[in-house]
Amino acid sequence: MIPGRPSPAVMRFFDRYVDRYLRRQFHRVHLWGQPERADEAARQPRLFVVSHTSWWDVLVGYVLARRLVGGSNYAPMDEAQLVRYRILSRLGVYSVDRGSTRGLREFLAYTTSLLREGGAVWITPQGEFTSARRRPIRFQSGIGHLVRRVNGVAVRPVAVAYEFLEEPRPEIFVKFGPPRVFPEGTDPRRVTFQLERDLEAEMDALDAVLVARDLSPFTPLLEGRTSVSLVYDRVRRVRAWLRGMPDPARHGDLVSDPRRSRP
Repeated sequence: MIPGRPSPAVMRFFDRYVDRYLRRQFHRVHLWGQPERADEAARQPRLFVVSHTSWWDVLVGYVLARRLVGGSNYAPMDEAQLVRYRILSRLGVYSVDRGSTRGLREFLAYTTSLLREGGAVWITPQGEFTSARRRPIRFQSGIGHLVRRVNGVAVRPVAVAYEFLEEPRPEIFVKFGPPRVFPEGTDPRRVTFQLERDLEAEMDALDAVLVARDLSPFTPLLEGRTSVSLVYDRVRRVRAWLRGMPDPARHGDLVSDPRRSRP
């Protein structure tokens, strides 16, 4: 297998790259609640269980790990993909061969060692891209065995959703669920079932507020572009300045609320 060997220099470069890339592609990244950086000194083993609806999940997880979690973060990737993009191993990505029993044993042993050393591991246990609306959520069985191997590991569900609102670019919404620590000796099947329900609850909560277009629970974590045309943006700003008027940079600032009561 290919182990994860984080390189501070590579990660600093990738921090800037991912930040600019997401800002170009998305209007905003929203976080449910207030950003709170984890206490790295606690060194409690942490396992983040992330929904997997899009190719973007990998980059979103990287941003969350760097901005909110800190410390040593790792994530498994299919071995064939990591062989192709081996540079990702310098970000803490390690390989898993899901096509063999030996590969799965190596994955469990290596991930267990990372967690016991106080690292944070981010996984997408659905194992494939799955619609955010698909219910019930189903995980691969390995996660239950992994949790059982590491006493005291705190498992947190992370729901990620992508939505178009009033802006021309899509927006990203993230919700962390509360950590769950299982009693020693809990049956792996029960662990898997409970974690499926935990992630499902966070995804349902995200879906409910997005359907209602209620953004009050969220805090912007990253601000991206507001328009598809830089030329138009500049002309609009100059025109507003010449008229001595404020420049409503975002389309959403001008959208009236059709739900408001009429006189």
